[in-house]
This record gives sequence, structure tokens and C-alpha cells, in this order.
Amino acid sequence: MSQRRSRKVQTPLEAQTNALVKLRLVEGAVSLALTLARYGSVVAVAYLGYRTIDVLAGKTTLADIGIGFLANVQISTALAWGVGVGGAWYGKRQNRLRKDTIERLQGRIQHLERQHDPQRSSSNLTRRGDTRQEDRL
Repeated sequence: MSQRRSRKVQTPLEAQTNALVKLRLVEGAVSLALTLARYGSVVAVAYLGYRTIDVLAGKTTLADIGIGFLANVQISTALAWGVGVGGAWYGKRQNRLRKDTIERLQGRIQHLERQHDPQRSSSNLTRRGDTRQEDRL
């Protein structure tokens, strides 16, 4: 008579734990892949830039004229423009992220506030937290 191999029956807690472990492994793999892609692309751009300069070394081209023009620009001016544009971009991005978060959470917050105080009046802000057009000066 052949013996049947008995399988251990998983409890719901064990099944949930195993699923969470698998999920964490997948999350780790995806995180690693994203990091490799991010830094790999930076390395690839740097390498391709190096190769471009290496090929043009010793030759007079339009690139030589462009580099000569850029050499005349003061570094402090270029740095100031870079910081200014970067700061404006950062501020715009943060503003959009804040408004996206407000829009995502506002329904839940209103529900909880109504549970706490059903007579609560609304501020009548938009879904993204902006002042209504008719309330502006």
C-alpha cells in the first residue's frame, strides 16, 4: 500500500503571513529594479556624454564653437538661473502634491467631521482646498 504524503493545512494566519512575505519579496525586487534603472540611466548618460566628447576631441566643429560661447558665460549667472528655475519647479511640484493629497483625503475628513458634529458648517472650499472664485477679492 502506498502511503499518501500528508500536506500540512495552513491556518489563515499562516497563509496571510506567507502572502505578506511574498509581497515583501516582490516589493524589494521592484524597488531594486527601480533603483538600478534610475542610477543605471545616470551612468549611461554620463558614459555616452564621455564618448561624444572623446570622439570630438581634437576636431573643430560647431560643438567647439558652442563650448566657446558657453565658456564666456559666468558660472555664477548660470548657477543663479539654475537655482531659480529649480526652486520654482520644486515649489510648483510641492503645491500640486499638497493639493492632490487634500483632494484624496477631503472626503474622508468631511465624513469624520460630520460624524463628530452633524451641525458643522462647511468652509465651502473646492475639492482641492482652493478658495472659491466668488469668495476672492
